[in-house]
Amino acid sequence: MKPHTSLAWLFFIGLFANVWGQENQKKIDSILQVIRQTKIDTVAARNFLELSDLTMYNDPNKTLEYLEKAQALYQKSKNDKGVAKLYAQKANYYYRLGKIDSARQYLNYSVDQSLELGDTLRASVIRHNIGILDHYQGNTESANAIMDQNIPVFKKFNDSLHLGNAYLLKGKIGMTNGFFNIALLETQKALKIHEALHDDFRMAEDLFQIGTIYQTTEDHEKAIAIFEESIAHYQKVENDQSWAQVLNYLADSEIKLHQLDSAEKDLDLALELSQKLEYTSNIARAYFNKGLLEFTREAYPDAIVDFESSLTTWKDIGSPYNEATSLLYLGRTYHKQGELKKALTNIDKSLEIGKQLQDPEILAKVYLTKAETLESLKDYDAALTNFKMNKSISDSIFTLKRSKATEELKTIYETEKKEQQIALLEQEAKVSNLQKLLLGVGLGLSVLVFGFGFYGIRQKLKRNKLEKEKVDAELAFKKKELTTHALHLAKKNEVLEDLKQKAEALKQTDASKNGYQQLIRTIDFDLQDDNNWKNFSRYFEEVHKDFNSNVKARFPDITANELRLLALLKMNLSSKEIANILNISQEGIKKARYRLRKKLNIATEDSLQDLVLSL
Repeated sequence: MKPHTSLAWLFFIGLFANVWGQENQKKIDSILQVIRQTKIDTVAARNFLELSDLTMYNDPNKTLEYLEKAQALYQKSKNDKGVAKLYAQKANYYYRLGKIDSARQYLNYSVDQSLELGDTLRASVIRHNIGILDHYQGNTESANAIMDQNIPVFKKFNDSLHLGNAYLLKGKIGMTNGFFNIALLETQKALKIHEALHDDFRMAEDLFQIGTIYQTTEDHEKAIAIFEESIAHYQKVENDQSWAQVLNYLADSEIKLHQLDSAEKDLDLALELSQKLEYTSNIARAYFNKGLLEFTREAYPDAIVDFESSLTTWKDIGSPYNEATSLLYLGRTYHKQGELKKALTNIDKSLEIGKQLQDPEILAKVYLTKAETLESLKDYDAALTNFKMNKSISDSIFTLKRSKATEELKTIYETEKKEQQIALLEQEAKVSNLQKLLLGVGLGLSVLVFGFGFYGIRQKLKRNKLEKEKVDAELAFKKKELTTHALHLAKKNEVLEDLKQKAEALKQTDASKNGYQQLIRTIDFDLQDDNNWKNFSRYFEEVHKDFNSNVKARFPDITANELRLLALLKMNLSSKEIANILNISQEGIKKARYRLRKKLNIATEDSLQDLVLSL
């Protein structure tokens, strides 16, 4: 399931905290009574705005009616501050309807009005919503810049609620950019703030996002636990729409872990709630997940019915990514049933949409599925062509993910460095204020001399400390980069080996083996490419200086392959990861370790790992 594909994932910071539940109607009746009794236009207008917020999710016609009444009253009273609030709430209204351009227009009006009034805090609150729109429309750089502009304002005014929401959006931006460590760190900041405020609705949002991060990174057990915690908070504030959405994500992870009965129960409830609320995108998602559930159970006719229902709804909404995904799974299901021509028809439709979207993940999956279907149809030349397309795109995805991982590490490092600089500037500002205070009370010259001397010593110590922290941070960054490179190397070889085995299997059934043999030779070349190892060795030497020379000095007879194994053991990698990197079996790693122990004369009771870590 691809995150952030619907407006429901993005929640505007409204003018008021909208809490769902049985108390809503009582509040509405109470506010209407106040409006009837008051003779002050601005009081009535303010209450109409609050009514618009209370009806925003369940009665949009009433919302518009209340907004228009508020606007007429504010124009009559010429209340500029009220107009700024009104513009923000109209933006919220149009956003909920999916009218993004209108929402942006009213947000800009509101920011300008607030700045003219000198209300920096309100301008920042409204500007946050422009950041939401930027993020939704794919302009993550602008959205992130707005959050960085707003956060100091929220801190200055001790506005914890909006500070937490800013960190939550930075987490969303991190997810969109594929920076999942950053996303998790930013979202955890938001959760900590909202927990201190005892804000159940926003705690639920934060937990939902953390769960999605774990789900996207395939840690489904953690995702399930966090989704369940999020649901508990949504139930507490009686927000059925968000509850239904999280149920869908929860079921997706349960299916991945083959907890199929739990998934079925959660999907039935998600569908029931979504149909009651006319929450169309979640209905489509529920049908798709029900299709996955039946596909996993090998109940293919039922899966086809659910995938068809999902596809129809996604078409009505206009969500091409999800259309392509539903078509892909319809193709896979027909393939499982042996209806290969129907499978190919749906796969080709998915491929056409994937090309229009230029989405590499969709295209990689479609080309692989098409190759497998063509293989079953005994069209081996076409199957090979699609396998090659899959490999080419998969390599591009792998390179992109590796680049993103390195970029994320650099971003984390640069952020930590910037925070250290800010901390130093703040400390210097405090010292400067202290100096002014000492001068103000007229301390003697000797005291000043002593004070400056003491200040100089302290500053030198701080500079030394910061320099050490900088060196430590650089080393930590290099260690992270080294680990990332090693794990990517292991994954690349694992994928190539799997593709090689499929090509070998195809080769056995093909009369003309030249094309397959060429593909196998290409894969073998990639598996044996020494450039990858040279890059790894360079990173390793930067982190573990003099390791190789120390090993050679202590064990002169060590071979190049044994030195490689020692370097990977030094990184504390698993046997599977080492096997993938060296392109040998796990049994081969066991034998290599045994030979190495024997060569290094390590006693049976002693640990090879301990020796390596001590080098």
